Amino acid sequence: MNILLIAIGGALGSVARYLSSEMVIQLIKFNDSALAKFPWTTFFVNVVGSLIAGILYFFVIKNFDNFDPRLKNFLFVGFLGGFTTFSAFSLDFFRLATAVQYSQALLYALASVTISILALFFGFYSTKLIFS
Repeated sequence: MNILLIAIGGALGSVARYLSSEMVIQLIKFNDSALAKFPWTTFFVNVVGSLIAGILYFFVIKNFDNFDPRLKNFLFVGFLGGFTTFSAFSLDFFRLATAVQYSQALLYALASVTISILALFFGFYSTKLIFS
């Protein structure tokens, strides 16, 4: 049942991401300016997803004893996972920071961003080297 709820949540989150991106594209038209090159759709989805994660996490903590784990899986793993994984990153950072583990939070943020970007470059160029 959990897997089905996660799958449905993921599908809804993916559709919400697509619709949000389309909305941003329609709202922000910068023509050929430097602002047009900024990845506004991804930025918007990451910020909104993190905002939603914060709101939902508040309700999970406030109602922890009565919060159905299936609903948590549907919302966090499914919907937000389909909408943006950046919200999970933001929530992990928040948990570390609010647990007064500042050095771990900072290390987590810096390492996650830096190593993920390096991994993307490595994946791209090693695949290019093998298949080109």
